[in-house]
Amino acid sequence: MLSILKKWFLYDWVVLAIRTTWLAIIVISGFINPSLIITPLWIVGMLTLLVYVIPPIVQYRKRSWYLAVEVLFAGFFHLYLAYAAPGLLWSFVLFAIIIGLASSRRTYVWTGIPCGLVFPALNGWLADRLPYEFMFSCSFGFAIGFAFSILIQSHKQAQIIQEQKQLLERHITQIEELTLMEERHRLSHELHDTIGHALTSLIVGVESLRSSVPAVQIERIDSLVGIAQRSLNDIRNHLHQLSHGPLNHSLSESLLQLTEEFRKSTGVTVSFRMIGSEALVMQKMNFCLYRCLQESLTNAVRHGQASAVSVQLHFDSHQLRLQIEDNGIGTDSIRFGFGLNGIKERLEQLHGNLSVHSQLGQGTVVICNIPLQAEPLHGHIRLLIVDDQAIIADSLRHILEQHTDFIVVGTAGDGHEALEHCERSRPDIVLTDIRMQGMNGLEALLEMKQRWPDMKVVLMTTFEDSIQAATALEHGAEGYMLKSIHPRELTEALKLIYSGGTWIDQSIATRVFEEMKRQREQLEKYSPQQENYPYGLTKREMEILQHLSDGLRYKSIAAKLFLSEGTVRNYCSTLYSKLGVSNREEAIELARVESIV
Repeated sequence: MLSILKKWFLYDWVVLAIRTTWLAIIVISGFINPSLIITPLWIVGMLTLLVYVIPPIVQYRKRSWYLAVEVLFAGFFHLYLAYAAPGLLWSFVLFAIIIGLASSRRTYVWTGIPCGLVFPALNGWLADRLPYEFMFSCSFGFAIGFAFSILIQSHKQAQIIQEQKQLLERHITQIEELTLMEERHRLSHELHDTIGHALTSLIVGVESLRSSVPAVQIERIDSLVGIAQRSLNDIRNHLHQLSHGPLNHSLSESLLQLTEEFRKSTGVTVSFRMIGSEALVMQKMNFCLYRCLQESLTNAVRHGQASAVSVQLHFDSHQLRLQIEDNGIGTDSIRFGFGLNGIKERLEQLHGNLSVHSQLGQGTVVICNIPLQAEPLHGHIRLLIVDDQAIIADSLRHILEQHTDFIVVGTAGDGHEALEHCERSRPDIVLTDIRMQGMNGLEALLEMKQRWPDMKVVLMTTFEDSIQAATALEHGAEGYMLKSIHPRELTEALKLIYSGGTWIDQSIATRVFEEMKRQREQLEKYSPQQENYPYGLTKREMEILQHLSDGLRYKSIAAKLFLSEGTVRNYCSTLYSKLGVSNREEAIELARVESIV
């Protein structure tokens, strides 16, 4: 009850004050001047209490019934007063004001006529008085209440417009960021890859020597790596237009910065707390939880009308949990719209899960869980490293073999040599460069997926290229990463991929999906055998829908179509959107009912 009172506006307290004044008038009049009431006082007192209590309870439980209950209870009680206490009939004016305050442009006709005309006329007739005075005073009271109701609604709409304006400003900022990304992509073509390759080779090579040099030389190793890393970052800053987004910080710093910006822009109280010792997480996890918090904060204000939000980030040895709790109006039925479905899909790609708990009048709690480690199913993850620069291949091998979860079964200098290794050793993951002499990484990817669909392939490059990345993912690659990736992030990404996930460097993820969409549209546009499928589905989407109807899971569909599981999930999201459904079961049911497959 206390949580409900905290959300009341000024006019809610005004209504309560008028209602309590009416109760006091009836009760005090009965005690001070008993002659006013010709029936037993306890009957009038009991009926007065019912009229005072029941409509607010109905308003709390079933708001759509409130006005009808208020009009009927107040009207018939005052008909009784016309017989039991005619001198108190004027108190009906107070209820006319209350009902006017609660009325809207859709309800004022059917509430105004009984309050201003019907019940006052009946009261006057039962009390044997002229009804015109009652009708005028009650109509005037209702008009005053309704006028204030219009002012209140206008004030609420102004608040909503202000909130929408603030949200729009945030969306405009995001659009500006996307524009900057496109500009960075244009500038990236002006730099040659050789500088990046040289610096990457230096970083990876020196890192691989760290465990074999004396302790007194570690500081020098750090200095050399720092110089090379700063030089590579300088190049990237030219490519990225010196963009310092929130994801350049640690996870806790990024989320704290987001909560502060949200608090300043909306005026909503947002508290942030981190529990446990922060661990280094992949940029993909960082970005996922950042978007989850961004969407949850927006929902708390836009739909929940919250005034305070509590954010907790929990670190433990096995999982990462983000909990967002608000004091909004809550709901008894959670609807997974575009925003919540987007959060759920992001988390599922990282083998995480989303849970939402809400109750009417009790706020909403959103919990996002992501496992921090993906343990190998067979003791070790077997890797093949493919790169035509021997120093990078050997350095990566040295770095990865320091982790007990990995075994490097071999290295190769080009795609042909990689295929021979795959035939002999059947690695779990192939970590390959894209640009190589002879057979390059993309050509090797196609051959590997054709011959060994379950083998996971990760492509590495010096500078991001959205067209390359989109092409690789379309043909079944499970990952696309930069060679300068942090060793800890590299190992976590490989564990994620081994467990069935997909990893894309976050700096290029948005453009990758746009490029994949463009490629599909081009293929559909120029395909000579293009067919017209229901709901605007493509041939590939029809194939996936058929496999879903056959009971196959995403992983099995990916193996059959030589695609990555992440790519299949992207196709399914588009498929569900075209069909107007929200999940696999609804899609299958619709397909069967309408004989689509």
